Amino acid sequence: MSDDSGAPKKGGFRLNAQSPWGSGGGKGSGGNGGGGKNPWGQGQPPQRPNRPQGGRPQGNPNQELDNVIRGFKEKFGGGGSGGSGRGGKPMGGLPLPWIIVGAGLLFMAASCVYIVDAQEESVVLRFGEYTRTTGPGFNLKLPTPIETRITRKTREVQKINIGGSSANSLMLTGDENIVDIDFTVLWRISSLENYLFEVDDPRNAVDAVAKSAMREIVGKSDLEKIITTDRLKITTDVRDLMQATLDEYKAGVDVIEVQLQKADPPEAGGVVDAFRDVVNAAQDAETLVNQATAYQNDVVPKARGEAAQIIQEAEAYKGRVTAEASGEAERFRLIVKEYKAAPRVTRERMYLETLEEVYKNADKIVFDKGASGGVVPYLSLNELTGKKAPK
Repeated sequence: MSDDSGAPKKGGFRLNAQSPWGSGGGKGSGGNGGGGKNPWGQGQPPQRPNRPQGGRPQGNPNQELDNVIRGFKEKFGGGGSGGSGRGGKPMGGLPLPWIIVGAGLLFMAASCVYIVDAQEESVVLRFGEYTRTTGPGFNLKLPTPIETRITRKTREVQKINIGGSSANSLMLTGDENIVDIDFTVLWRISSLENYLFEVDDPRNAVDAVAKSAMREIVGKSDLEKIITTDRLKITTDVRDLMQATLDEYKAGVDVIEVQLQKADPPEAGGVVDAFRDVVNAAQDAETLVNQATAYQNDVVPKARGEAAQIIQEAEAYKGRVTAEASGEAERFRLIVKEYKAAPRVTRERMYLETLEEVYKNADKIVFDKGASGGVVPYLSLNELTGKKAPK
């Protein structure tokens, strides 16, 4: 629509020469040479408004804003009559709906491809419901509105430190003592599906299960063994109990190791000093017992050895005497038997054997009756007795 002067109007406002798009009149109005045409048509730049000296450009501000909006619509939206080419397409660019559709398609295509790192796994959800778990590498899924994914580091070992405060570290032992324990739990995700959907807060669940398991194991043990010999056994039992409990909860967590950092009596109230006295007394008692045991191990074997030697000597003497007596008795029976067969010969033999037994160790001189020749020999008594005569 136009007024009497022939200038076009938009929304009831006149377009004049002071508009940012120039005059809307004829060739002589200072416009772009074409009445009512797009101010950007045929590559012509928009006219700068005439600015009076020392002031703002003249004209209605609402009229100028309306002209700007109209220019954008004619350029990119194809809505103006003077800015459209053939078929309603804007001159110099694509329609805005096609641009939006293309950007949406690119976004959807990019959301179908994802890469999982070597330390990670991803679960894919289709309309919020679990579908599958994907491992490291290049993976595909449906566009984002249909399928989404959640990624976690499943091969990274995580650590939880428990203790360090009186509320968490003080525990009651099986012998009704109090022990101050600090320990560390090393764990990792074993099943990402269970980790995300079976337990509300898996990390807090691991923390709570670790505290409960440690209190249960400590409650079955004595204080002295906890702080001395059973440290490794306690950590192993706590790890096994934690794993069994978390598997029952389907937490999707693998407990790798439980490390006992500190296991001491509580420091408040002089308990440490009293416990050290008790430990020292127990160590002294153990030392004395070990010394007594060493003395026992030294004396008892010697006494047992001497007793065994005496018993063996007595048994040997018994055997020897018994054998000799048995031999003498058998010899006597044989002699009796021979005596009954030949008494005279047996008597002479017994006589000669008796002489042999009597004289076997004595010095003997034998005289031949025929060799003496009636001469009485001289016998030196000193030679007979084995002594030399004094000079």
